[in-house]
Amino acid sequence: MKCKKILYSLFLIGINGCCFANELLIENVTLISPDRHKPLKHANIRIIDDQIIEVSTSAILQSKESIKIDGTGQFLIPGLMDSHVHVSNMPGVNNSVKAVALEKEFLQQQPRSYLYFGVTQLLDPSQSEQAIVTFNQSEQKPDLFHCGAAPILGGYPTVWSDEATTLKNKRYLILEQNTNIKLPKNYDITQHTPEAVVARMAEDGAICVKVFIEDGFGHNNDWPLISKQLLQRVRAAATKHGLMMMAHANAFDMQQIAIASDVDVIAHGMWNWLDFNRQPAIPKDIRILLDEIINKGMIFQPTFSVMDGLKSITINDTMADPLYKKVVSTNALNWYQSKAGQWFKEIVLGDYDNMLLEKIHQNQDRKIFQGEKVVQYLKENGLPMVLASDTPSAPLYVSQPGYSTYKELQHLFKAGLNYKEVLAAATINNAKAFGLDDKYGTVEPGKFANLLLLNQNPLLTIDAYNEIDKVIVKGKAIDRESLAVK
Repeated sequence: MKCKKILYSLFLIGINGCCFANELLIENVTLISPDRHKPLKHANIRIIDDQIIEVSTSAILQSKESIKIDGTGQFLIPGLMDSHVHVSNMPGVNNSVKAVALEKEFLQQQPRSYLYFGVTQLLDPSQSEQAIVTFNQSEQKPDLFHCGAAPILGGYPTVWSDEATTLKNKRYLILEQNTNIKLPKNYDITQHTPEAVVARMAEDGAICVKVFIEDGFGHNNDWPLISKQLLQRVRAAATKHGLMMMAHANAFDMQQIAIASDVDVIAHGMWNWLDFNRQPAIPKDIRILLDEIINKGMIFQPTFSVMDGLKSITINDTMADPLYKKVVSTNALNWYQSKAGQWFKEIVLGDYDNMLLEKIHQNQDRKIFQGEKVVQYLKENGLPMVLASDTPSAPLYVSQPGYSTYKELQHLFKAGLNYKEVLAAATINNAKAFGLDDKYGTVEPGKFANLLLLNQNPLLTIDAYNEIDKVIVKGKAIDRESLAVK
């Protein structure tokens, strides 16, 4: 015991030989971690700086300077990870509908909004460099990882931009070397091969490459698709640089291409069954495709929030939700309710050619049902699910940081995941999927101290994820309500 005390004292001594490390001690809490078969009651957890140092049911030796939290009657779990978000823009705003002051306010609050709902890790699969800088300037923020997004000219999502703008602004744009497109003077096409683009992503610190397999939304089905040859080259380059390959694909035919290209991650649920629509059970051809996903061990992001958001924007009660108002300012709320703020709702309704709202909702509910059936099949056949909200998937004011993650978590439960599976999807499954499980996903020594202190048991109720007392980020405990929008 004497030796242990000496070693611990030496550990606490700082560089100058006089300063103590930051220590947090959580006492007498019920520890729930996805790597444990059952909760550990009366647990004590010691955190030094940003790491978990010790987990024990015995009393823990502590310094006089340690901060203590009495966890009696509470539950400690790993912080949540949302593996599909977009931190670049304020929901409900695009290039033609600007609200500059509101956007600035939003970007300052955004990291805190994710923390408010317990999200301590994020993956942005199509970020802008400036967005990452802005996000990371916040004092209180989740840990942010990113992919490099590699569109082709004229394909999704560059379909809404002119060629000149795309060529100028898309750092990771992939071009065919024999393109007939007239390029700007001094434009170096050799920097836009799959090999050059993926190498640049790796240099920029990306952990994955995102490609887009999308031939159109709504009435569109003629957008250019990335070629099979380019997909093969992206796959080879990603493997060379140790990056994962993610594919935007949400329909049966698009996911066929993604699977044939041997991607690691399919970024979206399959809610579009195309010729199989209106069938109550999963058709044989789709089952065959899903079996390939299972056999290859791919990561599948259900992203229910996409279809949920498109439906919710046509329902007026979303903005009345007290939880929504925790992360949306009064200024933003007033703007969203104005005619200018309702612009995308009109586009969504217009896409249905003046169909009655009841019929629109029936159409949307069918696609949501199809997405749920796919997740149920994958889950029942052993594929681990991950929490991924795609916040915001479109200019949807209903899709807000943290709020949409919580709604996605609830929808996973509605789709058939049990309490333990939901916890795993939001923690260890995401960490393992993206190679982050050496530091995230469980509560054990050596892991980063990104944790949630809950007032309810998440193995007994899904409401526990809205009963957060404290969010702990890299060893610093934050009262949840202090993170709400001012």
